[in-house]
Amino acid sequence: MTAILQSEGAPADRQLNVFSINTNPIRSLDVLRWACNFISHGWRLPCPVVRPAILLLTLWATCAIGLAEEGTWKTAYVKRGMVGMFNAKSAGGLEGTQRMRTPLQFDGTKVRVYVMGGHNEEVELLKMALVKGADDMGSITGPSFPILFGGVENLKLEKKSAKAMSDELAIPVTKGTWYIQDQYASEKFPYAYAVDRGTCEPGDVFAKETLGKPLTCRTGILTRVDVLTTDPRNSILCFGDSITAGFNSTPNADQNYPAILGKLLNRPVLNLGKNGDLVLFAKGMPGAVRDLCGVDTVILLMGINDIITGNKVDSAKAYGEIVQSIIVGCHNQNIKIYIGTIPPAGGYAKFDADPAKETLRKEINDWIRLGNGADGFIDFDAALADPADPAKIKDEYQSDFLHLNDLGYQRMAEAAAKTLGGK
Repeated sequence: MTAILQSEGAPADRQLNVFSINTNPIRSLDVLRWACNFISHGWRLPCPVVRPAILLLTLWATCAIGLAEEGTWKTAYVKRGMVGMFNAKSAGGLEGTQRMRTPLQFDGTKVRVYVMGGHNEEVELLKMALVKGADDMGSITGPSFPILFGGVENLKLEKKSAKAMSDELAIPVTKGTWYIQDQYASEKFPYAYAVDRGTCEPGDVFAKETLGKPLTCRTGILTRVDVLTTDPRNSILCFGDSITAGFNSTPNADQNYPAILGKLLNRPVLNLGKNGDLVLFAKGMPGAVRDLCGVDTVILLMGINDIITGNKVDSAKAYGEIVQSIIVGCHNQNIKIYIGTIPPAGGYAKFDADPAKETLRKEINDWIRLGNGADGFIDFDAALADPADPAKIKDEYQSDFLHLNDLGYQRMAEAAAKTLGGK
């Protein structure tokens, strides 16, 4: 019953208008968007007539999807960086409910999700659902849309990080905050470090507006959500380490630089930042991009962890050899790639322990500024450096000398927007 993860080509756009008022056509997707908003907000009204009407409207909306514009599959959310297995005892107990904020980048008429299990242990999912967020702090509104795998809710993922893809499900979604809810029959399931905070409670409480217990990481098997959309825009993918992930930014507030960049450019922006990641291991990045739908631009910001840990990336030449292979891999897919200069890290103890680390950072940044085949560079270093001490991030932008605060991530997004604006 498991749908194995596949990379599918997107169907050609096809438009079909099925509604009209006074001969002025109204796109069916616009009506579905209105229906979804009404479902989300009307669900909370106390009137006994409202909820049956909403259920009928939900049925109509899902049926109308068959007549709506087909559109194109595009990746609306993606996450990497599963770091281990989380014990159910710490997340509502066995068969408890997990609820994770999952912001979607597109409106659409259908959804499919991708999941991945653990490396050394089997994971057994009881059920999963997608539900609209009433806010960004864990409250939900409206009906819960089940996620099915081969027509059923439950799914068993074998060891060695087994992957699966859900059925293509008629769910009218709108851009913004959604939540993935899931329950597990297994005692352990994957988790990842994340800026956003989830919530949980014992038992099946999918319908409960707010769950009581906070989580400080992202739990669950979800790695990606695709949406069938008629939005013509392609996405920017930000690939990097904890700086890209938004470490130390305000949780559940989209204060990481990719999210802010999306607002500045009015474009979908995906965040594939992973805490502790190394450019040494980034050669496979073009393959990860190839598997996603609707990405035409990449921003790569990596290298500070390599410098701090003192691995084989010990020269601008070594850095350049890896990054140039990434540039070629992206260009072979007709994807533009911009390289970010490495921000300062002075004041961070492990960085300051060896003055050669700052020398190496400068040499790598000099290499990046030469272009070397990339479509451009984004000078995060210049945007964040303290003019009085360029080896350090300006104090008003940093949180621990290595990572940024909300204002610092805003400054990064502005630098990226200045380079990418109109491209």
